[in-house]
Amino acid sequence: MPKFNCIVIDDDPFVTTILKNFCDKCEVVNCVGKFSNGAEALRFLKENNDIDIIFLDVEMPVMNGIDFMKCVRHTGAQVVVCSSKPDYAVETYEYDVCDYLMKPIKYERFLRSVEKVALERDKIKKWISVSSGEYVKASDDIQDVEDVWIKDTMGHALKVKVEEVVYIEAMENYMSLHTVSKQHTVHMTMKAIIDLFSATTDIMRIHKSYAVNIRNVSSIQDGNVIIQTMGNRVQIPIGRTYMKDLRERINKLPKS
Repeated sequence: MPKFNCIVIDDDPFVTTILKNFCDKCEVVNCVGKFSNGAEALRFLKENNDIDIIFLDVEMPVMNGIDFMKCVRHTGAQVVVCSSKPDYAVETYEYDVCDYLMKPIKYERFLRSVEKVALERDKIKKWISVSSGEYVKASDDIQDVEDVWIKDTMGHALKVKVEEVVYIEAMENYMSLHTVSKQHTVHMTMKAIIDLFSATTDIMRIHKSYAVNIRNVSSIQDGNVIIQTMGNRVQIPIGRTYMKDLRERINKLPKS
């Protein structure tokens, strides 16, 4: 099971402490933040888009759980509602929550929620399309993936050739996918879209807000990658933590 980053949002410090302890006890969950209301958590999410699970209370001051879910429906994180009342179950499931935990929460039940998240993310992120148009599960056996399927903001299914991807840019709750001929806008996080392309080594994240097709990188200059495509020159910043890996992966490309 992969490692999941999570945040806990609850105005009861006892509950946030319990859930943080559960995360520390569970090897596959890493709690990166605790918040007493949705507004605080939203500010955090604007700067941190690598969150996989949100453990969320409903009744909170400033911004309650329902209003919070309305703002994060397209972040790619799985929401697990934690409440002492069953009354909100129907309403919260309208926002595609992954699970509903009743307080007081037991560790065994917490683990079952994590398993549900893993299964759901497996369905969402690891199904890809190969050139035949058949959906197959991403695995080490698949080396030559030519196409992936995405949905644009209008809900239209689009088949994108990996070789035509130039770069990907994060724009809050949206991703702008730039290809050699078109630009597509999708409701995804950077982490989710990188996972979508995980069966190919060509698409690489190089910054909090950018990923590139390394085959289109013409040079690296002053902390930026230069991409030349279709007569256009694009300059994209590189995060310091990605520089070494980027150079190594470019050096491994076949020499033309």
